[in-house]
Amino acid sequence: MNNIISTNIFRVPKLDAKLLSVSALLLAMDVILYKISIGPAFAPVTFGFISMALMGYLYGPVWAGILEMISNVICFTVFGSGTFQIAFLIGAFLGGFINGLFLYQKKINVFSVILSQLIIMIPISLLLNSWLMSILFNANFQAIFWSRLFRNLALIPIQIIIIMVVFTALEKRGLFKTFKL
Repeated sequence: MNNIISTNIFRVPKLDAKLLSVSALLLAMDVILYKISIGPAFAPVTFGFISMALMGYLYGPVWAGILEMISNVICFTVFGSGTFQIAFLIGAFLGGFINGLFLYQKKINVFSVILSQLIIMIPISLLLNSWLMSILFNANFQAIFWSRLFRNLALIPIQIIIIMVVFTALEKRGLFKTFKL
């Protein structure tokens, strides 16, 4: 189990200029990557999962979760994207938290990336967010669930491959050493 889940998972990094500046950079990247989408409007594919994984990898579950919640609020307040519901902050926090849980202070490996993406995409994105959407829009949960199921299942391998490629490239170039605390 030691190889799967990171050590010191509840460690919150010391607030200093480096943490705040890198966090601001990651937040800006997260907001931008979530706004860039491809595909139809009813099932857009965004790239925010890359920055969310980076937050978890660099700063751990708690700080990544907090940053994802801030990103969610920024996306709504600045861009007015969608209907804001405070309950969606739970899903945002959990997404960052799970990436940090499986990726923090570890050499990137396929197994950790697969587990993190499966947990984020199925119980959180598919189940929790679909349930919250059904409550928010007073819609049928099954209709929302089935419309999101195929999109989420198709995205899992794509996200795993992209995270592995991006993280491997960043690791080889030594960029992670610059940003880690």
